[in-house]
Amino acid sequence: MKILYVNIPTGSEDSGFGDFARNAYVPLMRKNIGLVKSPDTEIVFRFSEWGMGPIDMAFYRYIDHLASRMVYYSARNAKEEGFDAVVINCFGDPMLWELRQALDIPVIGIGESAMLHAVLMGYKFGIVHISPYNIPETEEHLAKYGLKDRCIGQRPIDSWNAGLEEGLTESGETVKAFISTARKLIDDGAEVIIPGCSLMSPTMRLTPGAEHLYPGGLTEVDGVPVVDVLSITVKMAETMASLYRAGSGWISRRQLFAQPPQYVKDMSMPVTERDQLKFWDVRY
Repeated sequence: MKILYVNIPTGSEDSGFGDFARNAYVPLMRKNIGLVKSPDTEIVFRFSEWGMGPIDMAFYRYIDHLASRMVYYSARNAKEEGFDAVVINCFGDPMLWELRQALDIPVIGIGESAMLHAVLMGYKFGIVHISPYNIPETEEHLAKYGLKDRCIGQRPIDSWNAGLEEGLTESGETVKAFISTARKLIDDGAEVIIPGCSLMSPTMRLTPGAEHLYPGGLTEVDGVPVVDVLSITVKMAETMASLYRAGSGWISRRQLFAQPPQYVKDMSMPVTERDQLKFWDVRY
């Protein structure tokens, strides 16, 4: 099985961002995903040269929306490239429903997967975000996914503006801030805590640089489980891809995910085909 992970941070392969992605970001994701993925599953992490730059850009909706087009262009030929499923590796699930409509193979979002799994773990869940700016969008997604009544609340991680990238290698302070924030949600009634970010979740699960303080990673706070977002997502992708391969019912094409007839695809090519956008991959 072969799964394409579309990543939202962008930059050229031969830049400082490329070094960060290859040497810090991807290795942490590999280690987290490797805890549960099937041995024969191949993961390809794809990055765009154009789109979402520094994380501060993601805090503002219009910039985030304009940049999210790169998700579609990164994945539009995934089936033809031999992929069995696509994962949108961002808790905000940019273009999730749109890409699910466009592609014949399963498309999974880490935000939707984490929230759906959280309601299997407990009745009410809380979300720790990387910034307060993510809360309104997730409020919309909770309503869209039919989970609004199961979320007790959302909070930005304490000291959210201190940055999270450093936590990928030295996570001690980030983990402390997460625990402090999670306890506020637990006091509000949360039975499950979701780290609402593809950077934050593996940081909590693996606690890099602070393994001696948190052996086995941060999997619970005061007895309340912390959702392993990346692990849940890869298992969801493997499951949906297996259903697709088996010919079982796995998606409705009736309305929401109805696909356009060929003549509409043909007339839309000036919009859907953008070959000038460049991408680069890191394989697992």
